[in-house]
Amino acid sequence: MESRHAHIDSDTLAYWAMTLEELTEKLKSRRRALGLLRWLWHRPRGVSQSLDLPSHLEEVGHRWLDLLRPHLPTVLPEVLQTTQDSDGTNKALLGLKGAQTEAVHISQRGRNTLCLSCQDGCTRRCAFCATASLGFVRHLKAEEMLAQFFLLRFLKPEAVRNVVFMGMGEPMDNLDEVLRAVRVLTQPGGPCLRAQKVTVSTSGVLPGMQRFLAESQASLALSLNATTEEQRSLLMPQNRLWPMGELLALLRHHGKQQPRREHFVVYVLLEGINDSDEDARRLVQLLKGIPVRLNLIPFNAHEAGPFRAPPLERLKGFWQQLVQAGVRCLVRWPKGQGVSAACGQLRGASSMSRGQNPTASQEAKT
Repeated sequence: MESRHAHIDSDTLAYWAMTLEELTEKLKSRRRALGLLRWLWHRPRGVSQSLDLPSHLEEVGHRWLDLLRPHLPTVLPEVLQTTQDSDGTNKALLGLKGAQTEAVHISQRGRNTLCLSCQDGCTRRCAFCATASLGFVRHLKAEEMLAQFFLLRFLKPEAVRNVVFMGMGEPMDNLDEVLRAVRVLTQPGGPCLRAQKVTVSTSGVLPGMQRFLAESQASLALSLNATTEEQRSLLMPQNRLWPMGELLALLRHHGKQQPRREHFVVYVLLEGINDSDEDARRLVQLLKGIPVRLNLIPFNAHEAGPFRAPPLERLKGFWQQLVQAGVRCLVRWPKGQGVSAACGQLRGASSMSRGQNPTASQEAKT
């Protein structure tokens, strides 16, 4: 038994980041694999709990479990800082091997969402994003993304039903690992989330979007934030490589192939930049023919950028124009403003407190 598993170590592939098919092959039994996944994911207090074997795992034997035990704690990140806002939002700064990243637990009535990161920093340079000012350190492995879920779900007793990959990083630039994490979150024996309840956000990486839509049934969220190509290129420089028109054309084409699969479009409102009546009218036209839900998000101000959210009346007027034109539109009010819950804010504050230059590690790939 030892020789069969001796080559497995936590630096190559953590057990809890294995798919059901991979574990079935390792254990030569789907029943054993399901039992192991349930044991890994459904213990109430994480890896520190005593390792009592459920009946499903009795036949696996203690010798196999002794081999497994040292691989579990090594993938758990160090909790460097936690903060809680009065609105119920909890944010954690996590230390990983040579990296730091953020994860957020968002509590709403009847709805608990975990926001996970896929990179330390980001490979993109969006003008309004706090993470962009940090540069790029490295991609996270699937087990490091899953460890964020594993830790944060214990902050509140309520069940977690929604996961969004909207934290630090561009998921499409780390797609292999993100897809693996999504598969584990939605497979039998694990957290068992519905695929539609897992949302992967992108700033608009066309090749990654094409692959994601072909390989995953999880939800896709496109961060649009502009209504003209020129406007979007100023806010999101990668638009020059993958223009907004091509991104929306892909969603429109995919909508014809799978009309019941909705997509999300995220639009961050910036005062005096993209919040005019003309912007609202153009946005209506851009979204025609796409099965979409539009999320309007007032900008969450941070020190890394000069932008501001529009006044409340301007926001209401923008929203009303969209709704009256038949766009399914929801205002997503920023959560966790009191605990720097916007992407990159807690990580940036930590870097500055240690006297680090937040842009010193810039290795952005465009």
